[in-house]
Amino acid sequence: MTTLKTIRVVLTRHCVVLGSVVSLLLAISPPGWAQEASDPNQACYDCHAEASMFEGLKDAQKLVIDKAVFGSSVHGSFGCADCHQDLAGVTDFPHAEELAPVNCATCHEQVQTQFETSLHFYAKERGNNRAPGCASCHGAHDILPAADPKAKSHKTNIPAMCASCHGQAGLLTDQLVRLEMTAGSYAESVHGRASRRGVETAAVCTDCHGVHDLKGPADPSSSVNPQNVSKTCGTCHTEEQRAYDRSIHGRALKAGIADSPTCNNCHGEHLILSSKDPNARTSAARQAQETCGTCHSDSRITAKYGLADYVVDTYIDSYHGWAAMSNSADAATCVDCHTPHWVLPARDPASTIHADNVVETCKQCHEDASAEFARSYTHKTASIAANPIVGWVRDMYWILIAVVVGGMILHNLVILVYYLVEKRRAELQGRTFVRLDRSQLIQHMLLAITFIGLVITGFALRFPEAWWVGQLGRMGMTENVRSTVHRVLASGLLFVGVWHMMYVIATKRGRSDIVSMVPRWRDVTDFIGQMKFHLWRSNEEVYFGRYDYTQKAEYWALVWGTIVMALTGFVLWFPGKAVQLLPSWIVQVSQTVHYYEAWLATLAILVWHFFFTMFHPKEYPMSWTWITGRMSVDTARHHHPEWYQREVASAAHEQKETHPKAGDQGQEKS
Repeated sequence: MTTLKTIRVVLTRHCVVLGSVVSLLLAISPPGWAQEASDPNQACYDCHAEASMFEGLKDAQKLVIDKAVFGSSVHGSFGCADCHQDLAGVTDFPHAEELAPVNCATCHEQVQTQFETSLHFYAKERGNNRAPGCASCHGAHDILPAADPKAKSHKTNIPAMCASCHGQAGLLTDQLVRLEMTAGSYAESVHGRASRRGVETAAVCTDCHGVHDLKGPADPSSSVNPQNVSKTCGTCHTEEQRAYDRSIHGRALKAGIADSPTCNNCHGEHLILSSKDPNARTSAARQAQETCGTCHSDSRITAKYGLADYVVDTYIDSYHGWAAMSNSADAATCVDCHTPHWVLPARDPASTIHADNVVETCKQCHEDASAEFARSYTHKTASIAANPIVGWVRDMYWILIAVVVGGMILHNLVILVYYLVEKRRAELQGRTFVRLDRSQLIQHMLLAITFIGLVITGFALRFPEAWWVGQLGRMGMTENVRSTVHRVLASGLLFVGVWHMMYVIATKRGRSDIVSMVPRWRDVTDFIGQMKFHLWRSNEEVYFGRYDYTQKAEYWALVWGTIVMALTGFVLWFPGKAVQLLPSWIVQVSQTVHYYEAWLATLAILVWHFFFTMFHPKEYPMSWTWITGRMSVDTARHHHPEWYQREVASAAHEQKETHPKAGDQGQEKS
């Protein structure tokens, strides 16, 4: 400012001389020269008009000044030296490469005073180069008045302006603390959508946070401090503010109870949605648990202030709650009884649930409501703790269910055991032969034990909140125990796999079995024929060799699944070693494959294997082969006639020739 005053004094003292010189120059100069000579910034434009003048410099485009753009800005009548004051009196060009930062406070002292109380200024003072200054929001040489729709600071452009920092890229502090990406949430809110539609009254960032004096919620003078939020929202929502301030929530907050909710606790801060939006926390289906339940289901808050801790649970476990969570438009929600904003305790005579007013509240939905009707359902009467009769009835039914259903299970188990035993007796009375030898039986038994154990211990890790996992925990299955058992079982499964492989290679029966397991084209035709027969499209039942297509599919699926689970299991067991040999992504990929392969294998056993060994009409209630290793001759003749004729009958014939006196039954049972 001192430099500018000095220049003005000098110009005043020499105005006569300067006027004479200018007049002489105008008289002898060509047309248009006078206009250029009268522009004090022309010397600056001579260099700053094109980016080519700054070739090789970083951010050369920022040094370019468009004469027309600057001329139409609010500072268009200013000289460059008015803002860049260290250029005053400079005649030697080019000037210094680094100029002092522009001090907007020279003219905007009051605004600067406000800005110095803001979070933005505080961040700048701490040396955070990411913090915005005047030019960040208003521009540099293209500053327009806020009333101009083209201005960055025009109300309709403020969300986009703030989003340049608070947008999807996120905002880091100087200590790399990531701040909330508020712009995206605001854009999806009722305010953001209204702003995009051009609604002039739509709230934008500065309406809630202030313009130059933006402060954080911890500052008592901040417009978004909990004590001031209702007043900020009340700028537009006057009636709602009045109701809230008179409510128990508003009273508690004014009394200094910081736990008491204010507007943004229920509606959100930036992603404020209409209560009719199913994604809104205040929607009927989500209101009780996600809005009111945030405090009224919080054991810390209910214990701290002596509040009833059952109100949310009793509402959810009522017709009102069931209907609301089913998105019923007519279901009563919390605000239907307690009002949205003027929430008062039952002791307050003005409360909608006070004894003098509750009947009228009920009549909003139940026209014939009476005092007795109103007393028939309250949170207290629905609470087992407050209503012991409900607790007694509940306990009585738990006992009744245990006795009745337990008796049904016992009754059905007796019948099931009877048919299991009778089926076994029938097999013993008939002729049988070896389907699985002792080695195969042991392999299958170990496979069943390790597989079932792996399923239980594996899914226990994935679903720790499941009730059955909780029961395992009570029996001592900690994470250390679970992980150890899982790895031991995995090692056992691999042992069975190696044993089976050696059995297949080293024994005659094993080699014969693996040859019979090789998929053939006939398996496809057998599948088609089987489906035709069971869809009543053919009268010819399909007969199979030693193994049918269902058994082959299951066997090779087991082989494939074991290999996949072993490989991915080793990666998860020894991730440090795995990433030394393979790309780092192999760990997460292995975890995903391991999890979904486990689901595939488990469901295949339940749906496929158990059906053919237990629930198939011809096997129900269970095939004894997996325990005894033997199959009845009738089953072999009916389901595996080719194998029976080729293997069993020929073996019997050979034995008869060797031992002519031996009977058929003894041969087939041998």
